[in-house]
Amino acid sequence: MKNYRYLERRNLMIRRIGLWIGEIAAAILLAFLVIQFCFQTVTVHGDSMQPAYYDGDTVLVNKLDYRFGSPKRLDAVILELENGSTTHYSVKRVIGLPGETVKIENGKIYINNKELKGFSEEEILSAGLAAYDVALEDDEYFVMGDNCNNSEDSRVSNIGNIKRSQFVGKITGTIHKAKRQ
Repeated sequence: MKNYRYLERRNLMIRRIGLWIGEIAAAILLAFLVIQFCFQTVTVHGDSMQPAYYDGDTVLVNKLDYRFGSPKRLDAVILELENGSTTHYSVKRVIGLPGETVKIENGKIYINNKELKGFSEEEILSAGLAAYDVALEDDEYFVMGDNCNNSEDSRVSNIGNIKRSQFVGKITGTIHKAKRQ
């Protein structure tokens, strides 16, 4: 009789431990899937997105938004950029959409010959490649930093137009604001 109770308790304990291990494994798998395919945090480096995002800010990136939809004008986004053999992430804002023509003239941005309102009140000092019409293909976007006079973006040849596949996700909010100087 004692052996039977001991075996019963032991089997119950083994089942409980198995359930705990299964629940922990499921939680780890779920966390991995959420981070890999749904959301991610990124720390901003540099001043190109001021005043929206400062160096050291941590932002939440929604990766799902662009799995089911397309980037929209003025979305703040995370891009995966390759420079030779290295890959880095960059925070920019979508300015031009596929099929549009972008031009910067007299310090202002023009989309299909109409002035873009709501992006920046600051006069753009360097038009770069956009000094002439930049025609975007079906899979291309034109991006810029909010701090347009201190940003390396689609206006420079080593970045240029951004392909749809280079979008990591849309910034949905700031998790941690860095100390402002």
